[in-house]
This record gives sequence, C-alpha cells and structure tokens, in this order.
Amino acid sequence: MSEQELTERLINGIITRLQNEINEWSNNVRLRAEAELLDGVKAVIDKYSSTLENVDKELNMEREYRLYDEMMKGKRERLKILEDAYAEVVRRIKERISSMRGTDDYKKFLKNSIVWAMSIIGSRELVITVSKVDEDLAREISTELGLNATINTMDEDILGAIVASADGSIRVDATLDSRLRLMEHQIKTLLANLASSG
Repeated sequence: MSEQELTERLINGIITRLQNEINEWSNNVRLRAEAELLDGVKAVIDKYSSTLENVDKELNMEREYRLYDEMMKGKRERLKILEDAYAEVVRRIKERISSMRGTDDYKKFLKNSIVWAMSIIGSRELVITVSKVDEDLAREISTELGLNATINTMDEDILGAIVASADGSIRVDATLDSRLRLMEHQIKTLLANLASSG
C-alpha cells in the first residue's frame, strides 16, 4: 500500500467518524447539540490531528530510512564495481609488463625501477633483489649504470626490483606491486571519474 493510499484511508476514516458523531449530536436538542457539536468537533479534530501528525512523522521517517538505505546500497554497489575495475586494471598491467620480459621495453622498466630506488637510497653501492628470470638483466643494468651491486634472486615472480643500501639500513620496494599500491588512490579516482563521465 502506498503512502498516499495510507494517508487517504486515514483521512476517510476520520471523516467517517466525524460524520457519525455529527449525526448522533444532531438528534439532540438544537441549542445543546450545537454547543456539544462545536466542543466535539474541536475534540475530534484535536485528537485526530495529533494522530495524523504521528502518522506523517512515521511516514517521513520510513521514507528517509528507505532513501538512506537505497543510497547506501547504491554506494556499496558502486564501490564493489570500482574495486572489481581496479583489480582488473592491476591484473592487465601485470600481464602486460610480464609479457614484455625479454624486450627493450621491459629492460627500460627494470632499469627505471632500479634508478628510482637508487635515487631514494642515495648510493651506488646496492643490494638488488629480482626474480630469477631477471637476474642476468639486472646484472647488465647494474654494469650499464656503473653500480657496485650485489644481485640476489628470489623464487617469487616479482616484476621490478627490491633495492637496499649495502649495509641494509635503507630498503626500497621498487616492484610493480608496490608502485601500484602507491598509485591505488589515483587509479581508483581516475576510474571513478571515467565512470561518472560515461
């Protein structure tokens, strides 16, 4: 039942009750009936106006609750879509970079990762950790950059490098995963803007 039907039913009920009371009073003596009628109508109006007020408040509260609930549901759905889109973007970026292994583009990516980490550490004496598949490439880049670097490998397939100072006091995660985490907010904002402009 809609709010309008509920309100109409309530008003019709009040009108019916008022008519019944008016008919009953009109059977009494005229003067007394008029006085009673006026008092009765006033009492009935007072009684039902507060009932109507309460119903109105309840309807408004119910409406506000439903609006809030729908708004929150919409936000949750939008957030889930945004998270799914972000995960898909990250997956595709990883696939793309991974598929570049063995190319000059991947060499540039790994070199840029090492140079970025080196600029943070502020030294050319480094410990560079890469995936086993990137070991030879890391040595080549280290030689090209004139670094005094120890190259370590790990079984985990990382894209990029983890670079540390020779004494291990500074460690920079220059892997693709880490850099994507740093850019997560930017990527999600971009996706949200694209979604709202589409």
